[in-house]
Amino acid sequence: MKKILIAFIYLIFASSLINAQEKKSGPTKAKEWKGKGEKIEFPSLPTLTIRDFLLGKKPNREITIWGTLNFPANAADKNVPAVVILHGMGGVNDAEEHWIEVINSMGIATFMVDSNWARRNCKKDNNIKKEIPWCAAMNRGMNRIIDAYGALKLLSNHPRIDSKNIGCIGMSLGARGCLYLNVKRFQKMWGTPGMDFAASVPMYPPCNVTFKEDDEITDTPIRIHVGELDTYFPVDSCENYVARLKSKGKDVDIKVYPDAHHSFEATISGKKSMKVKGQNDGRCYYEENHSLPVAEMAPDDVAILSQVGFNDWYAKASDKDKKKIFKRIKQRHKMGWRIPQFQHDKSCVSKSNTIAYNKIASEENEKLVREFFTSTLLN
Repeated sequence: MKKILIAFIYLIFASSLINAQEKKSGPTKAKEWKGKGEKIEFPSLPTLTIRDFLLGKKPNREITIWGTLNFPANAADKNVPAVVILHGMGGVNDAEEHWIEVINSMGIATFMVDSNWARRNCKKDNNIKKEIPWCAAMNRGMNRIIDAYGALKLLSNHPRIDSKNIGCIGMSLGARGCLYLNVKRFQKMWGTPGMDFAASVPMYPPCNVTFKEDDEITDTPIRIHVGELDTYFPVDSCENYVARLKSKGKDVDIKVYPDAHHSFEATISGKKSMKVKGQNDGRCYYEENHSLPVAEMAPDDVAILSQVGFNDWYAKASDKDKKKIFKRIKQRHKMGWRIPQFQHDKSCVSKSNTIAYNKIASEENEKLVREFFTSTLLN
């Protein structure tokens, strides 16, 4: 009896320990968003590596994803403008639901794309031995671009939607989708050339990667919104990209909100702010690099992104430092990871980041987005 009691106490302790560890590490399981509206399925592609995306290497199968279509109250039977909404890494949250409500109130339909749930098995599909939340690190949200093209094609053929007045708004990694879907090179590889969005609103997007020909974009008007204190994807990277696009005569602008952090326009799961622990390299600058000197040391599916200056660093690096790079590559591949990029300088990596709602910034942001969608989609 004593042994049974001891065993029982041990099981309780072990169970408590496991639960505590799970709470500490945070959720990694996929969660399906079940919002109100009409659920519409459409074809897309499995999670791709960055390399496959940039090379236009299509897999031999498709997957079915879906979005939720909501029409504004008293909407007409035809010619209703619409906005495709692309969520961030964690899926649909308060910010996305905020924009559904705001945009519908303007008389514009919304199509909330769920890019995560259909790809919840990407760990298995891509032979990843360690869980990567939403598998977003596989391609840094580039699949959002493919999903957006599919949503645009779907809505363009919807009998109630005005095919010439379809916009896009995205948050964080979803903002990367809304921003870079305008790149003609990506449109040619993954979309339908000539089928453009009428407006694009990237909310605090990652602009820290320079892709080849990323300044050759469509004529879609773009308005980027970022917080001054954003540590995930700092302001200067987006300001630099906007300057390059403006030099090409493109209709693009950026609004920086003082004292605002990442995800400033809404709460996160009801919380007004939170500290997110874990390494983040949003302050590191990368570039598409097809002449990586270490390509022969890694499998073909390794990314073709590197930190800016990597080739010059490698040419001068000691054998010891080179071995560190190779060791890291081999360790990651042994675990089943596909490395998003090569990195030689970790001084730009942050260990914690802040997400915080800012009422003043949120109100101004809503006003500006309303004005932009009114001028581009309703006039």
